[in-house]
Amino acid sequence: MTKAKVASAIALALTQAAACSFALHAQETEVIVISGAQAKQSWLESGASVELSKAPTNTMLFDSAKLFSHLSGIQADSRANFAQDTRISIRGFGSRSAFGIRGLYLQQDDIALTTPDGQSQLSSVLLDNISHVEVVKGPLAFLYGNASGGVISLYSKIPQRNSVSLKSALSDTNSQHQLHANYLTDKQNVVFSVKHFESDGYRPHSSATKNQAQLLHTYQFDNYLILTTRLDYAYDPKLKDPLGLSLESWQQNDKQTDELASVFDTQKTTKNRQISFKLTPEYESDSWHIATWTGDREINQRLGFSGQSLSSSGGEVVLSRQLSGLSTSYRLLDTNNLTLRLGASAATSSDERLGFVNNNGKRGDLRRDQTDTATNQDAYIRFNAKITHQLQLEGGARYSQLKLDIKDRFINAQNPDDSGQKHFYNNAFALALNYRINKPLSFFISTGKGFESPTLTEIAYKSAGDGVNFELDASTNTQWESGFKWLDNKFQGSINYFSVSTKNEVLVDSNTGGRTSYKNAGKTKREGLEANFTITHNPYIKQSLNISYLDAIFSDLAFAGNTLPGIANEQVNWQLSITPWQDNTEFMLSSHYRSHIYTNDDNQEKAPSSVVFSLSAQHQQSFQDILLDMWLTINNITDKKYVGSVIVNQTNGRSIEPAFKRELSVGINLTYLW
Repeated sequence: MTKAKVASAIALALTQAAACSFALHAQETEVIVISGAQAKQSWLESGASVELSKAPTNTMLFDSAKLFSHLSGIQADSRANFAQDTRISIRGFGSRSAFGIRGLYLQQDDIALTTPDGQSQLSSVLLDNISHVEVVKGPLAFLYGNASGGVISLYSKIPQRNSVSLKSALSDTNSQHQLHANYLTDKQNVVFSVKHFESDGYRPHSSATKNQAQLLHTYQFDNYLILTTRLDYAYDPKLKDPLGLSLESWQQNDKQTDELASVFDTQKTTKNRQISFKLTPEYESDSWHIATWTGDREINQRLGFSGQSLSSSGGEVVLSRQLSGLSTSYRLLDTNNLTLRLGASAATSSDERLGFVNNNGKRGDLRRDQTDTATNQDAYIRFNAKITHQLQLEGGARYSQLKLDIKDRFINAQNPDDSGQKHFYNNAFALALNYRINKPLSFFISTGKGFESPTLTEIAYKSAGDGVNFELDASTNTQWESGFKWLDNKFQGSINYFSVSTKNEVLVDSNTGGRTSYKNAGKTKREGLEANFTITHNPYIKQSLNISYLDAIFSDLAFAGNTLPGIANEQVNWQLSITPWQDNTEFMLSSHYRSHIYTNDDNQEKAPSSVVFSLSAQHQQSFQDILLDMWLTINNITDKKYVGSVIVNQTNGRSIEPAFKRELSVGINLTYLW
């Protein structure tokens, strides 16, 4: 990591400091729920890199990337393509993903959103019902087990009053409408939401229709136990896919669509249903918990090729996934100086996967018929020890075993039996030391070792030849981190340095014809700097600034010294929040800088850097029991042409996904309270 690059990033940030903000009061992060139900402690006293973000309230979320737009160390790429999920990476973990989210652990209300083999997506989450997001980075994230290079915890809104609301939002290309109701009694809370979304698409052949519903029920038993039940439903009947563009095509016209999208009618339909239960005590709810969940996910996707070859998996994918899981934790010891917690989890996902020839948008002959199953069992121990009044030590260890099993039923002379199974047995550990220098300032240092197995999707193909790629091994990661935290009534800040060494990093080998194959790299090295500053000047003005610098390179093999693709070396975010008259009116100006991103391991092509500005205004007015909330947002004020995301190692050259240019959105929320 060169000092010049770090200095340039900081200088750029400081010169734009007038354009930065964060609408979260510093006092609100004094107590952070670290690791969900696993521990509670002061943010200043924790040895973890934890960031808490309130979900935006002045808009309806069209894109999950907005949840992470002002957090350091997170790269959330908006793809302007609803057929592909938001691409998220944390300190480089997850950057290899061609679709969905890999290498990160996601959960909502302590219920896993990540499958045992490490696959996740946010498309099924009803984003408008999220209250806040907690992100754990660094070595302590490894304690979540497989593929936990970072942890994203989503928390649902808790109703305070009985209410019914109607919410609508419109933009240049998108529209969505939501009905939301809360019902509260002495013993129970019921929250119900239903939402409909439509988009004309930014490019031809990119329109979308999405429907979501959620029922959240909390019941308090007479024996002081609380049962929380959440039912999630998502149905996306139309998600057209415009495919990526070559860099040259994007430079000529960023609104064009590759002709193969029309030839093969590329699109996706999905259906997701899940029910989850969590039982906790009413008092000291973090002392123990039992959670279980079950659900299914259906996908039908037409890709941009025919898949005619008998050895191909087909150009149309039909997938039916069944998933279930159980997790529990118990605080075994809780004294003034020592807290000890035990926990365990087990989960399984089973995919019935079919592949067919794509005859120019029509389903053809069968090319794939198999069952993919991933099963894991984990156990862990965590502790927090107060050594002195100023010194705290925390950490833990986790044991995980994962089984990947593929049963192939499409067998012929050209397509041999690809059945097989592989077991992974891995351990993770982490230690963190925090020293409270004085009341507002603390220093922390941590280290840990984690692991990441290949997913069922990643072992599905070899770059050459037939058969499942069982040669892939789990990668192992060793991470060090240290930094300072500061918190008082007007200022919250942190600055930290980290270093990650990885062996057997799982990277994209080739990506062509809908077949993405993966390989183990020898070694990679990542080191970086993150800084966050939040200032509450007075009751009317708040501002924030965060800077991320990440130097991620191959350490050996053919690409030694090259930057890992899909990763921006530098990111800087600023926001300025002003409430000029009273609390019910707010103006917000924000900007986001991201450096260039290489699209391939050989670093021969890169998406250019960009700076994007956005402006929003919100006003709230009450009329006795009626609350009216109105907002207006202008994204990409300067109408900047920039790349939203890249598809890593896209062999056919279509690696660029254009971002939205200037976009105006308006919304209104009418609520009746009683």
